[in-house]
Amino acid sequence: MLKFPLAVLLTMLATVGAYPQATVPAAPPSAQQTAAPQLSPKAAYDQAMRPLEITRHSVANWSDAEVAALSVTMAQAKAACDVRDPKTFNGSDLIDLAQLCSLGLAYPTAVQAALRYIKADGPKPQLSQAYTSLVDALLRLKDEHDALTYAQAMLDAVPYSAQTAETTDDAIAFMQFVYTPDALALAIKRQPLLLERLNAATAAAAQAPPAPAAPAPPPASPEAPQQAIHELYADGLFLAELQQLSKSPPEEVAATVTALDAALPATPAADEAIPIAIIRRSYALLGKPLPNLAHPAHPANPKQPVIMRTLDTPPRLPQIPARNAITALLLFPDWCAQCIRMGTKMPPTVFSVAGRSAYLYGLLAETMPENPEPTKPIATGTAFAPADAANYLRNTPTLVVDPALLDQFAATDVPLLILTDGQGIVRVVQTVSDDAISPGGTIDSAIALVGRQWPNRPPKPPAPPAPKPALKP
Repeated sequence: MLKFPLAVLLTMLATVGAYPQATVPAAPPSAQQTAAPQLSPKAAYDQAMRPLEITRHSVANWSDAEVAALSVTMAQAKAACDVRDPKTFNGSDLIDLAQLCSLGLAYPTAVQAALRYIKADGPKPQLSQAYTSLVDALLRLKDEHDALTYAQAMLDAVPYSAQTAETTDDAIAFMQFVYTPDALALAIKRQPLLLERLNAATAAAAQAPPAPAAPAPPPASPEAPQQAIHELYADGLFLAELQQLSKSPPEEVAATVTALDAALPATPAADEAIPIAIIRRSYALLGKPLPNLAHPAHPANPKQPVIMRTLDTPPRLPQIPARNAITALLLFPDWCAQCIRMGTKMPPTVFSVAGRSAYLYGLLAETMPENPEPTKPIATGTAFAPADAANYLRNTPTLVVDPALLDQFAATDVPLLILTDGQGIVRVVQTVSDDAISPGGTIDSAIALVGRQWPNRPPKPPAPPAPKPALKP
C-alpha cells in the first residue's frame, strides 16, 4: 500500500492547486457519530489514500513522460531477456530472470525460468515467488489449464501467505466467468488453508499485548507476509459468491459463510469490524432484487432521489433493472478518471452477448459541485478535474446519482460492477479493471454466464379470447 511522507504529499497537492477544489465544511460530530466505532489513525490514513492509489494504479492516468518511460523500460527488459537462456542460470537468478522477462512481456521465457527453479533439487527459499511468477505468466499467455494446475500446486507446496492469496486471487478472477468450475475448484482447495490462517490470526489478536511504543520489527521472511483478518474474510467469502454463481445447493453456501463467521473474533477490533461489516453488506446484495434507485438516498436528505438525472441525449430515464434483459451498472465517483474514460465507451442502447440482451449504464456519484461550463472530451495524459465528470460523460448512458449510493453498495474500490439477471436479481457485485468494458472482457463474460445460469422467463402466452355470448333468437 502506498504511503507518502507528509512533506511529499503537501508538495504533490501544491502542484494540483490550480484545479478547482471542493470545499466541504466540517460539521460538528453528533453524539451518535462520536459513539460509533472508529478506525485507528493508521487505518484512516490508508483509507484516505485510496483515491490516490486507485488513480495511480491505472496507467491511463499516467503522464506522457511516465508512459514513455514505461515503454522504454519494457523494451530494455525484453532485449535483456532475449539474450539470456534460462538453462544457464540457477537459484535466485532464475527468479530475477522470470521477473525481467515478465517486465519485457516475454512470458514464455518467464515460464521456463520459473519452472526451472521450481523443479530444481535442493533448498528453494523463493518458491512462493517462483510460483507467483509462473502463474502470472501463464495467465498472461491465457493458458488457463496450466495456470490452474500450478496455482493448485502452489497451495500444496508453500505456506499460505499474502503472496499465495494474491496469486490465487488473480487466477480465480481470470477463471471466474469463463472457467467457473475451475475457479470454484481452486477456491474450494484453498478454503481450508485460508480458514486455518483466519483462526490463527483470530487467536493471535486475542492474545496480542498492548501496542509497543516503538515500531515492530519486520517479519523474518519477506516471502511470508500475512493478511489482515478482514482480508482473509473477504477472500473466504468469495467462495460463497462463486458457489452462488455456480448455483451450488444453498446449504453449501450457508456452510461456507457459517464456517467463516465462526472463525472471526467474538469482538473484533474496529479496524477489522468496520471493513468486515462493509464486506458483509456487499455480499448481502447477492440473490436479492436490485434496490429501487428511485427511492430517497438516505434519511439525512429524504427528498433527494438516488438517481438525480440522466446525461443521455435526449434525456430519458431508463427502467433499471430492465425487463427480460440483463442489466449491468458501473458505479464510480467523479474523481475516478479511468472510470470516466470507461464511461465514454459504453454502448448507447441494448446490445447482445451470447444471444442475451443486455444494457449497460454508468452511475456517476457526484462528490463535489459540478462545473457548469462545457469541457473537452477526456483523453489519456490530459488534465482532469472531478467537477467536469458530468461534462465528460454527456451523451452517454450515464445517470448522475447521489454519492450515498457508494456506501449503499459498499464501493470501497471502483469501478464497481453490479449485474442483475433478467428478473432484476443481483448476481454480481465486484470491482472490475479498466479494460472490463472491452469486447470479450469481464463484463461480456459475466453477462454470458449470468444469462446461461438464469435465462429469461418465456413470455406468458396471450389469454384466449372470451367466448362471445350466444345470440338470442
